[in-house]
Amino acid sequence: MNQTKQSLVLRFLLRLCAGITFVIIAGLIIYILCMGLPHITPSLFALHYSSDNASLFPALVNTVIVLILSLVLAVPVGVGAAVYLAEYAKRGNKFVRVIRITAETLSGIPSIIYGLAGMLIFVQFFSLGTSLLAGAMTLVIMTLPTIMRTVQESLKTVPDSYREGALALGSGKWRMIRTVVIPSA
Repeated sequence: MNQTKQSLVLRFLLRLCAGITFVIIAGLIIYILCMGLPHITPSLFALHYSSDNASLFPALVNTVIVLILSLVLAVPVGVGAAVYLAEYAKRGNKFVRVIRITAETLSGIPSIIYGLAGMLIFVQFFSLGTSLLAGAMTLVIMTLPTIMRTVQESLKTVPDSYREGALALGSGKWRMIRTVVIPSA
């Protein structure tokens, strides 16, 4: 009987905390919408930014361009590195260990540090200026460890029987990876 009382009390406290959290989040959303919706006007999405008209549209376009450019650069490198680490590299290779440790270390660095490093390396050292390319290259360095680790873990989930079956049917290693392992992952 004592445990059921404790269970009921804990269940009540959990529901109370969940309700308070829901009310706070709903209040914040309602406050933001009430204060922000009157300021959304068509001039906010004008094509040109000026001191008289603080337009949001050029910033949105530049964000999409930087995002697409960084993904175009990072995804092939990240997938290629993950395929190499998961399929080609030997298990006890020191080079592979260094790449894995470096990727794990890079994934733990705060984004502000990436921004500072990108400014020093791409803007000043390579003289790219404050351009979309410098921002995209900084994002490539920032997202590359995540892409590598995600693809590498998904490649590990493919059963070895798929690989063995493809090799038994006469596929080469690259064809097996390209036609069986990557689509299965």
